[in-house]
Amino acid sequence: MKIGYLGVGIIAGCMIEGFCGLGEQHHFYLSPRNVQKTTELAAEYSNITVCESNQHVVDASDVVVISMMASNIVDVLKGLKFRPDQQIINVVATTPPEDVREAVGTVGSFSQIIPLPSIKHRTGPIAAYPESDFLNKLLSPLGTVVFANTLDDIRTMQAITGLIATFYDVMHNLAIFCESEGLAHDRATSFMSAFFASLAENIKDADFDELAAEMTPGGLNEMAVTALQERGATKAWADVLVPVIERIKKA
Repeated sequence: MKIGYLGVGIIAGCMIEGFCGLGEQHHFYLSPRNVQKTTELAAEYSNITVCESNQHVVDASDVVVISMMASNIVDVLKGLKFRPDQQIINVVATTPPEDVREAVGTVGSFSQIIPLPSIKHRTGPIAAYPESDFLNKLLSPLGTVVFANTLDDIRTMQAITGLIATFYDVMHNLAIFCESEGLAHDRATSFMSAFFASLAENIKDADFDELAAEMTPGGLNEMAVTALQERGATKAWADVLVPVIERIKKA
C-alpha cells in the first residue's frame, strides 16, 4: 500500500518505524518540511520516498496520514487536492477533527486516531474512530486498536494519554526510594519495569475495582493503598483529567 505522511514529527516517525519494522509491506511518501527526520528515515529504510511538496505526497498515496503542526493545518489542507478514492487518517490531536474533515473535502474515508510513541515498538493502544475493517487491518500490527463509538470517546481516551509523564515521574520517585534503601539503580529500574508491565498485562478485560480489593487484610498492599487514599493520591489521577479533557474539548 502507498501511504503518505503530511508532517513527519515524533508520532509520525514512530508510526513509520513501526510499519517498517514489519518489512516492506508498504511504501511511504513523506512531506519534505522536517528535513532531518525525513532524511534519517529515508537513509534507514529503502521503502521511503521524500517528496518535493505536500501535493506530491497526496498525489502519490492511496492512504494519507495527516500529522502536521496544528497552527495552520486547515489552511494548508484546503490548498491541497485530495482524491475521492483516498483513505485519510488524521492524527492531529489539537485541532478539532471536524475541521480537518471539512478541509480535506470529498474523500473515500476519514478516520481519527490517537497513537502513542510506543507504536514504534508495535505495542500500546491506538484509539480510532470510526470502526472499519480497513483501519483494523492496517493498524492492528502496530498495537491494540480500540475503536471509539463517537469522537467524544476519542477525546476521553486522549485525556488518559495526558498521564504518561505522570506515570514516569512516579517511577522516578520510586527509583529514588529504592536507591535510598541501598538498591542499585539498574536493579531498581529492571525490577519496577517488569513489575508494572506484569500488572498491566494481567488487567485486560478485568474489573479494576475487584482487582484493587484483592489484597490480604492487614497486608502490605492494604497498608499502602489506605495511606494513599487518605491523602487523596489515587483519586487525584482522575481529578487532574477534568481540566485536561476540558482543554481537549476547547481545541
